[in-house]
Amino acid sequence: MLLFKGDGRKRCQKRLTKKFDILKKETLPNSLTTQLHVPGDPKFLSLIRRILGASAIHLGLPVKILDDIKLAVTEACTNVIKHAFKYDNSKNFSIIIFFSKDFFCGNVSYIDTSFHPDEILPPDLSHIREGGLGVFIMRSIMDEVKYSVDTQTGKIVLKMVKNFVSSQ
Repeated sequence: MLLFKGDGRKRCQKRLTKKFDILKKETLPNSLTTQLHVPGDPKFLSLIRRILGASAIHLGLPVKILDDIKLAVTEACTNVIKHAFKYDNSKNFSIIIFFSKDFFCGNVSYIDTSFHPDEILPPDLSHIREGGLGVFIMRSIMDEVKYSVDTQTGKIVLKMVKNFVSSQ
């Protein structure tokens, strides 16, 4: 778990070590799990992309698959920062990234009481404009894109899955 706000270095290292030890015990062999808590600031998108890249390279995944995953996850995070948080970097979202040799799963969690994923319509590709293609791109790249909404709390969890067995 990476924390970007308010933790002292030693306290943060202890928490990271403890979380890493737990994750090592819970994950499959030849897999990687990373959990991030990220401010709603676009400058952290490059960090997320680097972590995705390092994870995929460590497992020896092809560059094409890595590029697709980075694009889909970047679109998801950009949507949170732009639409849910309206660039308010005092708000945070969480990402859980799981890579194995066979598949990728990414969960992006955040609070947005006004978002209704069932209202997202497919874009009119005969009249393409800038913006509005993020969810379409994610659905085109990933094998599964699913939003879960807790209407009481406004918590949104976006789950994205990419299977590699059929992709390679």
